[in-house]
Amino acid sequence: MKLLFILGNAAGRGGTERVTCELANAFAGAANDVEILSPFGRNEAYFALSPSVKVTCLGLLEARGRLGRFGRISWALYRYCLRSKPDVVLVVDTIQFMFCLPWFWCLRAHFVCWEHFNLTTEHGSRFRTMARVAAAWWSDAIVVLTERDARAWRQRFAIGYRVQAIWNPIPRFDTRPSALAERSRIVLAVGRLTEQKGFDVLLRAWQQLSDSREDWILRIVGSGKDDAMLKRLARDLGVSESVVFVGQTKAVASEYRAASLYVMSSRWEGLPMTLLEAQYFGLPSIATDCPTGPREVLSGGSGWLVEPGDPRALSKGLAELLSRPEKRAEMSSAALENARRYVPEEIRSKWERLFERLGVAAENKSGETGQ
Repeated sequence: MKLLFILGNAAGRGGTERVTCELANAFAGAANDVEILSPFGRNEAYFALSPSVKVTCLGLLEARGRLGRFGRISWALYRYCLRSKPDVVLVVDTIQFMFCLPWFWCLRAHFVCWEHFNLTTEHGSRFRTMARVAAAWWSDAIVVLTERDARAWRQRFAIGYRVQAIWNPIPRFDTRPSALAERSRIVLAVGRLTEQKGFDVLLRAWQQLSDSREDWILRIVGSGKDDAMLKRLARDLGVSESVVFVGQTKAVASEYRAASLYVMSSRWEGLPMTLLEAQYFGLPSIATDCPTGPREVLSGGSGWLVEPGDPRALSKGLAELLSRPEKRAEMSSAALENARRYVPEEIRSKWERLFERLGVAAENKSGETGQ
């Protein structure tokens, strides 16, 4: 099978780019022909890729509402897909399907849209809204991240079986989890420093912990446009001495391995990669119960949920877990067990079954047709 991912910017450092690289590696490892086509950004991927995965960047400017740019992007994608002759075009983030809309019917390929946000989240983009309508009408299949979001798509667009929920895989790590008792008194949070991730709520919750923090340290890993604002907020709240802004790092596995508790304060999510990664490292977690993702990931008893946007609720949950090592140990065991549901090979098999329903046979590791 020849599989072509259309990914906005392969050099991006977010969860969408990471999970795309992981899925591409999984398919390439099973003897499939895999390419990533990136209309924007640099001609390289930030996250590790198998040598057999081809990455091509077209070096285009983002459309940003300009019709001329939209036309150039669409035409460039069409010319590449025409030469590449893929069996399946996997459109990463449904919004990219708009660029394929003028010509997708000219190709013999199947078009599958991979939605990375829940249906209630539009990020203020009418373009995204239009793309979802177009995908519901004309794509061969839509993959969302949770069954709750799949139900929302079915109800809104009345498209039934063409929408399927497939979880994201947990990326492969060279580092194995350490024993919880060996770890430092670190609470870890990972994500882009933007409004979505709610780090302002987390800092206020951390301040409200007061003496409950004792000698615990909060490490925030990530970068983003709210960096300066959040550092200023930490100073204003008087918590700078117990909060470390790590910045962006490729050594995130070391951060997970050293921590004793994971916290996610997001206002909204699709299926949060960082929460899945925390499960792999056996981290007990506390997360906001935003519309999709945390409830599904933590359903096995590996963490607690609190109301989104509420520093007091988050602070109360943190205080209880910080003071109960036996509960953290119980949740850690549940997290390690839970992580097995998200191994790349298991997730790849779900995609393979979807492709088979479309009439496209994937390959197995011996190069024979997969069943």
